[in-house]
Amino acid sequence: MRGISYLEKLARRGRIERVAVVYPFTWANPFFAFPPIAAEYVQAGVVGTGREARLFDLRFENDLREPLRDADLVCLYGYFEDCAIFGRWDRHAIPEVLEQVPADTPVVAGGTGFSEPADVFAAHPKIDVVLRGNPDATIAELLEADELERVENIAFRSSVATGGYVETPRAPRPLRDDVYPRRHLRNPSYRYHIVGVEADTIRAGIGCDYRCRFCYQYGKGLDGEVRRWQGRSAESLYAEIREIDAPLLAWVDDDMTSDMRTLGALADLLIENGCRKAWAGTGRLDHVNRSDVATLRKLERAGLVALSFGVESLNERTLRFYAKGHRLEDVEEAMARMQETNILLMCSFLLGSPGETEADMLEMMWFGRRWNIDTIVTNRLRVAPGTALHQAIYDEGGAVRPGMERIRGPELKRIKGRVKFGQRSPFRFALSLAKLYRHEGLHLDPLYLLSCAIETAIRGSLAEKTLVLPIALRLAKRVFAHGAFRRSSRLLARILTPPLQVCNRAFDALDRRTGFSTRFLPAGLGFFRERFYERRHRQRLLGA
Repeated sequence: MRGISYLEKLARRGRIERVAVVYPFTWANPFFAFPPIAAEYVQAGVVGTGREARLFDLRFENDLREPLRDADLVCLYGYFEDCAIFGRWDRHAIPEVLEQVPADTPVVAGGTGFSEPADVFAAHPKIDVVLRGNPDATIAELLEADELERVENIAFRSSVATGGYVETPRAPRPLRDDVYPRRHLRNPSYRYHIVGVEADTIRAGIGCDYRCRFCYQYGKGLDGEVRRWQGRSAESLYAEIREIDAPLLAWVDDDMTSDMRTLGALADLLIENGCRKAWAGTGRLDHVNRSDVATLRKLERAGLVALSFGVESLNERTLRFYAKGHRLEDVEEAMARMQETNILLMCSFLLGSPGETEADMLEMMWFGRRWNIDTIVTNRLRVAPGTALHQAIYDEGGAVRPGMERIRGPELKRIKGRVKFGQRSPFRFALSLAKLYRHEGLHLDPLYLLSCAIETAIRGSLAEKTLVLPIALRLAKRVFAHGAFRRSSRLLARILTPPLQVCNRAFDALDRRTGFSTRFLPAGLGFFRERFYERRHRQRLLGA
């Protein structure tokens, strides 16, 4: 039997006034939970048309039957950058949500899991329309349309079309300065945080002008389509930040440094108006190199706490293969510039690149030590079928091309553990802490944040039930939050940094000879992770 079409449902419902926007993913990281910003952009787009829109985050909801029954239209939308669900896209309740939607209610969907219309319509008979492009613009145009064929950036069911659906033309929409999440509409019971401290996210731009070979899911629009970078103005970003109560902000842009002038102008506005936030994001080395240290220092004063770069490899051949767009000399230039600030330096590397050995990957850790990198992020290379990267590594028969051999599986996991757990020596940790205390724009005490992290880590454990540690942490947080402690700690950090640097260099020289960090430390920390963190994580899942 032919199903009811979107327009037939619309005719039965009349004008759409109430929209239920559902973030369908259920994975919840115990240490942080970010707002589903892409779904919030959908909500903002609906509200911009004068309609009511309620957003339901399934990390915090169990039963949606009543709100779905009352809605004139239901929209499922989520994007993996929202809440760090990368690799956990299967943790969702999409079928359960659709089962609760009345048969005559129009359903639209978009974002992660909904990028291929043929697959979406085959798997979910209740979904009528797939949104593409900027979701806020597309949903607004859809709600005002009388004919679906005239709405760009969608795919919709059609009983007369070949394949059973129609795809309308793709047409990029400009990123508007006046459309961003309406935080006053959030459910106050939803708890968005980083290690227990209230946190929020912001999107300053979308897209990317680079085409790195491995980057099949970044640098694209929210529907997975490659698009050139476009950003918002400093005034628009400042207007949004003023509405945010949370002290911690995470930039979700693929590259927050694409327009360093705008970023500098935003820093001026934050400083001039006394708007104090601690914020972090991801950038590109070459963009920082085209700017200057003075701008980086201004960003520090404005509250930029951490900046992450995708170095990916220390092998020139690998960088060329990936078409990364920088060379090793560019990497070192950016590292040198960052040493002139107190901004935490984070660098990500790809493990398992074609032709790279274990020694090549371990050198990433020593590179981090040499350039005082505070955190090294190690990502195992994923080669998705059908991508340019897959075609470069494998031939038509699926065999590895000559020279494209790479370390994979358990062996790569073991190497990842050596780099991940071996990167921080006691002196390296102390230097990062001292850097935070010297930071010119951080208004939160670093030890206060560390105490919050410990509280989050022990939640539900025996340590929390004894009450001794929780009480000690609460008392410590009161001390750390006091202004006098902050001032004295900053002075102490300035005094101790030079001797700490000497001790750190001596330890690194000895460590490279003995292999303590790459042999014994990963084994010990790996045991701790399996014995405590992973076991508690499994218990949480079973409890859920």
